Amino acid sequence: MYLLDKVRVGYVIRNISRILYKNFEQEEPYLYKRSPDYLINKRFFEFKPAEEAFSLDVKTIDYPDNYTLKQLYLLSRHGSRKPNLQQLPSLNKLDEAFANATVAKDWGKIPFTTEQNFRLGTRGKREPYYNGLQSLKRYEKFWKNVEYDADVIKFQTADQMYTNCRRWNETVLNNFTDYIEQTNIYGNKTLAPLAEKLTKKYNINPPLDPKLVPYIYTYCDFLVLHYNRADTWCSILSDDELMLAQYYFTMRDYWQYSYGNPLNEKMGCAYITQFVNSVDDYLKGNSRMVVDLKFAHGFTERLVLTTLGVIKDKYPATADLTLEQIKSLKYTEQLVTYWSSTIYFEIYTSPNDDALMRLVVNFEPYVIPGCDGEYCKWTTFKSILGDKLNCDFEKMCAYP
Repeated sequence: MYLLDKVRVGYVIRNISRILYKNFEQEEPYLYKRSPDYLINKRFFEFKPAEEAFSLDVKTIDYPDNYTLKQLYLLSRHGSRKPNLQQLPSLNKLDEAFANATVAKDWGKIPFTTEQNFRLGTRGKREPYYNGLQSLKRYEKFWKNVEYDADVIKFQTADQMYTNCRRWNETVLNNFTDYIEQTNIYGNKTLAPLAEKLTKKYNINPPLDPKLVPYIYTYCDFLVLHYNRADTWCSILSDDELMLAQYYFTMRDYWQYSYGNPLNEKMGCAYITQFVNSVDDYLKGNSRMVVDLKFAHGFTERLVLTTLGVIKDKYPATADLTLEQIKSLKYTEQLVTYWSSTIYFEIYTSPNDDALMRLVVNFEPYVIPGCDGEYCKWTTFKSILGDKLNCDFEKMCAYP
């Protein structure tokens, strides 16, 4: 009997210890205190740390001594901006949801207005300027031989290409069943439990709508960017939770602007065709242009890179990815197509008169699938494009 009681007592003690340890292990702070620099340096947001974005201590682009850089084609995203009209309603709803929550009593109301829709912030005006200064240093030898002339250096700004494609609007942006299914699964699996947790933790009444959880990340992002504040909306999510909230937008980018839909792999064909024809004109002596500078949107960059077959992660951005798999993704908006990101197409000639092309994204060379290496023979590059070259954009986009 004594032995039995001793065993029972030991069993009870062990279970109490487990419960206490589990509770201790799961105990969380009421608020997460992190500096804006911590979040920026961890690359939670779609802008680079200031010491990278505004530094002129940059390396010159390397290429073989017997190659001559003949042309540069730039496709760049605009600088960082204020929230747009699609984002503002969700930010306002978050203000309303937390209106009576003690945690948010000193946070104030949304500081962004509809009049500021898509407008660049102070940083957003400086980012492309410093991109230009960095380009002058990285391509110093090339730029020394270029004098401005409207026929030599061309500038162009563009709207989002997909707005001109009715098929994309009707089958990818809207009515895309695979994307809708994935977001619904992710909402039930990840966002709903997180909304419930926040509701209980901060006494939100009525309960927080799970659809607003990703916009806690958005609110955090814009307040860090424009006001250098991480002590409000950023503070109610842990690092992992912030990443899970953001992943909702990574899924959107994958399904609507990248490999999640086959149409996206052709949506960059008009840009690619124009680029190829321009290079061919120069190589044939029919053009004096050596620099083509185009400024557009992150979606434009992603669609062009998807058309080229690059920026493809090991895992598709589906609702069932684990947190560790999400953390392993390399080609997200925060890391590749962030504000003021750059895509350069470099055109070279070699001693045997072969023309070559190299793709450089944010000043890092990428190998295009089908090319032998980062320096791709121009004829090879054109051949691997297949029907993506000289596409009939109007026919492809006709719907129904």
